[in-house]
Amino acid sequence: IFEPKDITLLTSCTAFLNDTCINECAVLLFSELKSVATSHCALLTTHDLPRIQYNASDDILWRNVSYTRYWEKDVWILPIHRPSNIGHWVLCIICFSSKELHLFDSLAKKKPWKTDVKDVMKLIAHLFAIARQRHHHITTELDGWTAQPLKITPVQTNGYDCGVWVLAAIAAVLRGRHVTGLCEDDMHHLRHYLRALILSVPCF
Repeated sequence: IFEPKDITLLTSCTAFLNDTCINECAVLLFSELKSVATSHCALLTTHDLPRIQYNASDDILWRNVSYTRYWEKDVWILPIHRPSNIGHWVLCIICFSSKELHLFDSLAKKKPWKTDVKDVMKLIAHLFAIARQRHHHITTELDGWTAQPLKITPVQTNGYDCGVWVLAAIAAVLRGRHVTGLCEDDMHHLRHYLRALILSVPCF
């Protein structure tokens, strides 16, 4: 569900995207880019990590995540919001076959990931435990994991495009890639494409 104010954020070339834009545009990309890669992906939301941080109950976690059938997926796509100043969007790609966390930050900052990685591993452990309680078989262990950045130099020079960069990175993963080939000059084109996707959704 998009409100007019959400679409306005994508219409503007300098607006900071909100959580509705991130979550719902990710769903649209998932639907639009259907491929072999998407069948292996569980698309989580910006609300899932905060639920772990604020100790949400197992029932709340299960009700909000079980539809992804995450226990069957090799890749989890997790957008993350960092609330400092005006906020900043980053992305964690959780790869179970290789036990790797792929970390995408358009500003290429390393220090804030220390806390995020701990919370992501807590999320994985908690969702595994909940799935096992509900008799879903999971064989992946929680030791031996590594984390690595997907970008070591900044690709963003402004203060408003981080959410668009996260959606570009999500699109790359859904197409079976590790990183996006887009550059900063492409971000306004991606905003236009996402807005067109939204406007193509039937109104009820």
